[in-house]
Amino acid sequence: MELNRRDFLKGALTVGALGAGAGLVGCSTPAATDNTEIAETGSTVYPAGLQESDFAESPVEIEPITEFSEEKTYDVVVVGAGTGGVPAALSALEEGATVAVLQKESKPISQGGTCSGVLLDESDEQGVMNYIQGFMEDCGWRADRKLAETYAKYSGEAIRWTQVRTAEAGFPPYTVRPTAVAEYEDGSKCSRRSIVFGPKPYNNGTMIEHLADFAAEKGAEFFYSTPGVQLVTDDSGAVTGVIGKSGNDYIKFNATKGVILSTGDYQNNQSLVERYCPDVKEFDRKQVNKTGDGILMSMAVGAGFVPVGHSHMLHDFDSGPMFGEPFMTVNENGERFMNEDCIFEEINCVLRNQPKPGWYSQIFDDNYVEQVEGWGGKPTDKEKIQVYMPDVEMDRSAESGANVIEGLIDTYCCDTLDELAGKLGIPADTLKKSVERYNEMCDAGFDSDFGKAAKYLQKIEQPPYWGIHKHVRVSALCAGVTVNENYQATTAEGEVIPNLWVTGFSAGQLCGAPDWSMYQGGMSAGHCIMTGRICGIQAATGGKLEASTPITEADVVAISA
Repeated sequence: MELNRRDFLKGALTVGALGAGAGLVGCSTPAATDNTEIAETGSTVYPAGLQESDFAESPVEIEPITEFSEEKTYDVVVVGAGTGGVPAALSALEEGATVAVLQKESKPISQGGTCSGVLLDESDEQGVMNYIQGFMEDCGWRADRKLAETYAKYSGEAIRWTQVRTAEAGFPPYTVRPTAVAEYEDGSKCSRRSIVFGPKPYNNGTMIEHLADFAAEKGAEFFYSTPGVQLVTDDSGAVTGVIGKSGNDYIKFNATKGVILSTGDYQNNQSLVERYCPDVKEFDRKQVNKTGDGILMSMAVGAGFVPVGHSHMLHDFDSGPMFGEPFMTVNENGERFMNEDCIFEEINCVLRNQPKPGWYSQIFDDNYVEQVEGWGGKPTDKEKIQVYMPDVEMDRSAESGANVIEGLIDTYCCDTLDELAGKLGIPADTLKKSVERYNEMCDAGFDSDFGKAAKYLQKIEQPPYWGIHKHVRVSALCAGVTVNENYQATTAEGEVIPNLWVTGFSAGQLCGAPDWSMYQGGMSAGHCIMTGRICGIQAATGGKLEASTPITEADVVAISA
């Protein structure tokens, strides 16, 4: 009998497992595709693109698991109770499926405060095409156009669905921003809706917690503190379930219709970061437990990984206002290091080579309101800026409408630069020299160090002096396993892995630019919600993309009333 490459790999895995005293039971987990190269360490075989260290910080296991303390069966199993996973579970439930949700943490987890979508019924076809074209251009033509088209087609219904379901779940404090309408030269238009779940510290996480409770009331079963650690496949390579781990016990969750992976990005898996997104490896991370579990499990059964060049999101909207204004900036040594006329979401590119990557301070004086107005910016007045100042005692609760996260505010006002330097944690002598040098160039009307436009050269001379200590951290790494336009996991060659869907930042690369595109605010969370919704519908219905009863604007109006 001729032994093909796939059979050989299965045999290698079996021998490795048996060497450790285990055997395979009715599955080929983990499997490699015919065209997949492998890396081997001892008796363990790793799929192409992975190595032993990738599993050090993740609960995912590569050696086949064969003994279980319990076995459960559902139509659909979702791994991850977050921005994509909870909408996936509830959408599958609404389509008549039985649903289990495995969550690594002890509660649902979600980030961000804004989500958005394209309103097809308030746009025209050419306008939507123009919108997609603009997004592609903003991403340097590196975005996956098919995923952008999917977002444009299904995100509006998903946002309306979110409005209706969260209201039903008892979490109504959201703000609908005025409809954004892009009008193009050819007369076409594209409308988008953004909703904000806030004020801070309320955010998408609070919304998802309520939505998870709502899904549980409707019949979805949640298994908290139970990470998914391995996918189960049959001999054809189709995914038939997932193994969860609760304490020391392995539980086999059979999925008769499909598995949806919604485990988030891989920012807390340093091994993956160093190979797939090395330009952020020195930055601090905003999230925890984002160890690429869904990516690892998918690749273990043959999925590809988006080629290196992954988009990332690094922001600090919390320490103070006016983050996009070109005030003088200094690094942690007190030294000016850049032309401050830089798009905020791309400042991380400059910060990579600074003494403490991700940290810097904006410096300005008490004339800042007039200065910012003079260059056409939007200053925050001196009363409203106080909410960002930890030295000012006030009520900063969500009920007060402060819209800040108290532990992250980092704005100061001091009578002297020495005092300000102490508050910011930077050397006073160096800061004073930097300000002196800056003022000299302001007098000359020419920035001979970095070439900042003359209109932005405003002296720092009128006390009190202001400083905002910025901490730019990784919010998300925005690329995952290879998927098609329906968010079905695929091999690197584009072959669909049956019965496996992946959502959000675990899947594909909607934005191919180095830094996440700000073409539309709230697109990241809107994309996660939308992918969760369409994956839940597909898994429950055997491939249908649209809900049996889509949510319309009339439903939104009715629930609002």
